[in-house]
Amino acid sequence: MTDNASAPRSRRALLAAAAGGAAALAASAALPLTAMAADGEPVLQGHTDNNATATTSINNATPNSDAFTAAAAGTGFGLKGSSTGGAGIVGWSISAPVGLDPVDTAYTGIFGFSPAAPVGQIGVGVVGVSDDWGVYGDGFVGVYGYGSNGVVGESNTSSGAGVTAYGLGPNDLALDVVGKVRFNRSGRTSVASGQSTKTIKLAGVTSSSRVFAVLHSNRSGRYVRAVVPTGGSFKIYLNATVSSSTYVAWFVLN
Repeated sequence: MTDNASAPRSRRALLAAAAGGAAALAASAALPLTAMAADGEPVLQGHTDNNATATTSINNATPNSDAFTAAAAGTGFGLKGSSTGGAGIVGWSISAPVGLDPVDTAYTGIFGFSPAAPVGQIGVGVVGVSDDWGVYGDGFVGVYGYGSNGVVGESNTSSGAGVTAYGLGPNDLALDVVGKVRFNRSGRTSVASGQSTKTIKLAGVTSSSRVFAVLHSNRSGRYVRAVVPTGGSFKIYLNATVSSSTYVAWFVLN
């Protein structure tokens, strides 16, 4: 008898709509600019291009009021920025008071929000797309995620990783976990009475995989003698047959 481990479901479809919107923004940023207007002219509503050779600045001195707002109907962009070498949009805020909730929008450089999207789509508060780093965070906490899944990472190549953690020095932590950990390439199986082996089918297992197993039932004189991986499966060997059904826990590293 063999156990079949279910394959993980991909989250790639969840980002399709957001990535499409980002691609449209990148394409529009590459369009040529029209003739430049003279400095000092007013910014005209509905005018296709309001170009200048100096910075256009809007300052609002009224406390707790917005300096500039923009809204678009349908799938249009509320605010769009592009650059030929710098940053398309830059936002910053003064330092937050001690003890302020890290997701409080009162002290946030750039805040992105999206409501729940229709069925089959997904709303995304902030999208970062690049041939290098899509999103970069620098600070005491570089990137903070909060929610049912605080941070989700997915790799689209067999040589990459959904999430990569580095410890720069020999004593620096690469990964610090507080709480339970769940691995879909681990599980528990049972060796039937009168048997001493069990084969587990698991996609991605090769002869070089590191597989560990240990008894999860108290059986005097019985132990896991070996675990031998092959293509797509591994076999657990006990040192002798068991007189009753015996649980074995297993874990695959690679």
